[in-house]
Amino acid sequence: MGNALEQLKLETKDDAKLYGCIKELYEQGVPFEELKGLIPDIKRTREQLHMKRMLQNNNEVLLSMFSREMSFLLDAKERQEEEQFKKLDQLIRQQQSYRKSAAQSGPVSKLKQLFLPT
Repeated sequence: MGNALEQLKLETKDDAKLYGCIKELYEQGVPFEELKGLIPDIKRTREQLHMKRMLQNNNEVLLSMFSREMSFLLDAKERQEEEQFKKLDQLIRQQQSYRKSAAQSGPVSKLKQLFLPT
């Protein structure tokens, strides 16, 4: 038994967690040869899980960055629209004030001043 465990320890290459799992299975009666065959599969599965976790983390980071960027762009668009509305409002007020002053100095206004002195 000691030799088989030493062999498993070599197979797991200083991977304490993996060795612990394999040792437990060995002590429960799973034959050494079967365990030896399982080691590469377990390592590959764990690497795949690790990759999956990394990809999920990357996706979360990317989503967070994307959402911040979108939020920034939407804010910028709103500010731009607000500026356009302000400019439009100023133009309308300007036009109204031109019309008002034109009406005050127009011919009808002059006639009123002549015939209806204040």
